[in-house]
Amino acid sequence: MAIVQISQITNRKGLSTDLPQLAGAELGWSTDTRQLWIGNGTLEDGAPVIDNTEILTEFSNISALFSSTQSQFTQGTYTRLIGKSVNLLNDVGTTQIDTFDTATAPTFSFDYSIERTGTFRTGTIRVASAGSASLASTSWSDASSFIQNADTGVTISITQSLSIVRISYSTTDTGDNGTLSYSIFYLA
Repeated sequence: MAIVQISQITNRKGLSTDLPQLAGAELGWSTDTRQLWIGNGTLEDGAPVIDNTEILTEFSNISALFSSTQSQFTQGTYTRLIGKSVNLLNDVGTTQIDTFDTATAPTFSFDYSIERTGTFRTGTIRVASAGSASLASTSWSDASSFIQNADTGVTISITQSLSIVRISYSTTDTGDNGTLSYSIFYLA
């Protein structure tokens, strides 16, 4: 008669505050926050930093990732320049939310999350600026790469005059304010 052996793989689990530094590729589950983590490994293994990296799940706070007060960090060939969260006003019209000089970021990624009374949209807009020339006014409401559950009534515009890039938004009159959380990454 053959011997059958059943094995079970287990991972670390416990409260978020008790999560240790995980070994490279080791998984850890925070039972209280329902977050999943993986260990980066050592610097000798090629890890950019010794830390645990969150694996995004439906319980991850994505807006916090966009609006972190940390002003700059580097991940591979991407350097985060700005991370902010702004309140979307219900005014019909255009409101400027940020500017930066293309000397700092000639090509960039604008990653955003919009939440407005039960509707949401998350997406990415990648732009190669025109250097010191002018980039034609470009609006993104349905042309960017995004996911949404319904129309948020928000259009994002990116314009350039000389070396200054301006990012703005406009809203339709739905009677509701909302939140726009975003990060701008310089693409090296």
